Amino acid sequence: MGWEPADTWKEWLEKNIIIWAAKDPGGFIYTVLLCLTPFFILSGILAYFLAKDIEKKEKDKKRKAKREANIRKARGKPEKEKKDN
Repeated sequence: MGWEPADTWKEWLEKNIIIWAAKDPGGFIYTVLLCLTPFFILSGILAYFLAKDIEKKEKDKKRKAKREANIRKARGKPEKEKKDN
């Protein structure tokens, strides 16, 4: 399969990529997945770190709220009403 020069990106897409996908769908899908796999892996890793960060922040928020409630209780002040978030 030879790559033909084209005047515009649309012509290039029609002449090269679409014809390649039509003639060799298995090779086309293999190549696309081969190119996208690193991005899928990176996305999974970043999602994992984001989930861990969110869990950590929620845990810290609960810990701080519990600590403040215990401080108020020890000082004899009434507890704050909880907000519905």
